[in-house]
Amino acid sequence: MLPSLETGRLGGLPIRHLVSAVILGILVWNFSLRCELLVQYRTELGGVEHNVIHGIQKVMLGQDLYEDPEQPPFDVIQYTPGYYLLCAAIGKVIGMNGDEARSIFLLSRTISLVLWLITGVIVYRACRVGGAAVWSGFMATGIALCSAWEQSFSRMDALAMALTAATVLSFMRWFRDQRRSALIITGILGVTAILTKQSGVVIAAAPGLYLLFTAKWKALRTIVLAQLITLCIGLGGTFLLGTSEAFYQNVVLGLRNGFSWMMWDDLFAPATYKYFIGWHLLAGFVVIRGWRSDHIPSRFLAVAIPLSLGFALVTGLKYGSRLNYMHESLMLTFIGIAVILPQLTKTNWKNAISWAFALYGCLFAAFRTNSVAAWYRVGEPDAMHEEQLRKDLAVRDLLVNELGLKPGDKVFITYREYLEHLLVGQSLLTQKDIVQYSRERLFDYSAFHRAMTDGTVRFVITDQASGPVTYLDSTYSGWEPIRGLNGRTILGRRTNP
Repeated sequence: MLPSLETGRLGGLPIRHLVSAVILGILVWNFSLRCELLVQYRTELGGVEHNVIHGIQKVMLGQDLYEDPEQPPFDVIQYTPGYYLLCAAIGKVIGMNGDEARSIFLLSRTISLVLWLITGVIVYRACRVGGAAVWSGFMATGIALCSAWEQSFSRMDALAMALTAATVLSFMRWFRDQRRSALIITGILGVTAILTKQSGVVIAAAPGLYLLFTAKWKALRTIVLAQLITLCIGLGGTFLLGTSEAFYQNVVLGLRNGFSWMMWDDLFAPATYKYFIGWHLLAGFVVIRGWRSDHIPSRFLAVAIPLSLGFALVTGLKYGSRLNYMHESLMLTFIGIAVILPQLTKTNWKNAISWAFALYGCLFAAFRTNSVAAWYRVGEPDAMHEEQLRKDLAVRDLLVNELGLKPGDKVFITYREYLEHLLVGQSLLTQKDIVQYSRERLFDYSAFHRAMTDGTVRFVITDQASGPVTYLDSTYSGWEPIRGLNGRTILGRRTNP
């Protein structure tokens, strides 16, 4: 029989302290990797970082965030505006300009890292308010942070994760204090999560569903009213960033990538699922045991966990989805285990769950951190990416200073590095992944075809050898190389076609 994890000792030291030291070591390893990635010159830390940086730049430059995706510059901003606004506001406060591409990358990555740390504090507080012991609250925090996907390294996922944890904490406080203000804050935080990323609808809905299931009608009215008021204010502010029609085109129609089993195949592949099956078993335990319990925080998490997991599995059927969709439900599961452990009365049963929680949690945290380390080593040394920045700065200067590119002129850049972030508003079809990772064309690009032939596009810039300009299943004639620089080729319209 395993010794008690909570009261047992090994070599004179409490076993719970030894386990906590292991998760702390993994957490420090994870944090060090995050810091290394933060300062890299590579322009993709996960989740198509380019698109997020582009959105932040648009806000900082005073451009509409949401525009008609069927008209120049054909931008598609797929997510609600919370993260863009947060980064842009901080950037403005510290004196950044929206066209400082390298600085905006560093800004977004730093804010995401700070939000990651804030999430850890909130998760720990939620565990403690829910009744967890110090050691299990710390374990849940370390596991939740280490298991964050690369999509949260410089994306709205970082803010959505923090808001999810904050909503849980606020609702836990209402359980303890029964203060109406905690319910109002819970409602505001949930809607703010939606205004950060559409998947925030899960954590916004979970408290209301719990109150509905438990017939807490007065509390339900309070939280729904707070949500409606916050949503109206939030949407009203959002429409200042573009028309309501453009907002709908971007954040609703822009997500129609088509059906795919891609994420399910990744999750349930034996090589991957062997790391996830423990989470699903622990999640099932929290749901069953929590709902049967009279412990209110445990019962709430028994509602929130399957809601989050079910939503992730369904929305993960969208082409291009990744396993980061699972993180909120994973975080809720480990909060749930930490909260439910003190409620277990049978000593042997409690000890078995404690060891499963600790051992599996350390394994999963190490697996995810090792995945980050693998990502960090992929590709060329970072000096290669720094060289890309220097090349694109030189191309931008050549376009402006020698070829006479004016602010109103349009260009089409066939590759994704820094140049499109140095020509925001002038670079057409920046979100090339929307075309690449959609089963069918989401929008009508006839205006793009016209722009490539009627003189709207003044230059095409490519990092390939000069040849026919081909995109969107079309080949555009009449373009010829006019300058080459550092492996980039600038093409202009042929004067005598």
